[in-house]
Amino acid sequence: MRPRRFFAAEAAPGKWLALSPSEAHHLREVLRLKEGAEIEIVNGRGEVYPARVIRIQKDEVRVHLLGPGRREPPPAYRLEILLPLLKGGRTEFLVEKAVELGVTTIRVFYGRYGARKPGERIGSRLRERAVQALKQCGRLWLPEIYPPVPLSEALEEARAPDRFFAYERGGEPLSRAFTPFSRDLALVVGPEGGFAPEEEKLLKEKGFRPLTLGPYILRAETACLFLMSVWRYHTLLDAAASPSGLE
Repeated sequence: MRPRRFFAAEAAPGKWLALSPSEAHHLREVLRLKEGAEIEIVNGRGEVYPARVIRIQKDEVRVHLLGPGRREPPPAYRLEILLPLLKGGRTEFLVEKAVELGVTTIRVFYGRYGARKPGERIGSRLRERAVQALKQCGRLWLPEIYPPVPLSEALEEARAPDRFFAYERGGEPLSRAFTPFSRDLALVVGPEGGFAPEEEKLLKEKGFRPLTLGPYILRAETACLFLMSVWRYHTLLDAAASPSGLE
């Protein structure tokens, strides 16, 4: 069985470090590991290191990184996903799935018709959910995650050259976003109430092309998960066809 994995952004070979309070709590109170336990530390920058638990105290857990670990090259495919802020923990769920599916940048936004406004801790909650997913799925690169901002600001910050948005009133067929397949893509899905007319206009001004996802009206979280899954499928197809065998 693979050793239990913990997250520490500052992890480096041979380093001694104290786990964050949340990671220390998980090791000590949930998993009930003991001093001397062999674990792994992932830093979210493509590296994982074998480590040993050196000291467990009520207010601190210290570990020693034992040596060189496994490295993973930077992602060959980049997806910048713009997610709406949704009620009921659904945005947190989508962040988790984005990590599992290999998304590289996550921008969360709220629009005119959105039903949820950003709370004080939403940014930290989204990052915590992403870290949990990273440890669980075995990925070594933590996506860039940005706290919720107005849609206009999220669009201004978007960097991918090829960009589309899911539009319930119709648009280009879904295949246009993936044929030819771009290795640097941005996709946007609107909130529960859809995009306001001025938001649709702004999306097009920023170079985002409307996509139809078929004849049925999908819930926002369904549309997000569907688009991320289709993108991941195309990365696997493209990697299989590539002489370099990219993943």
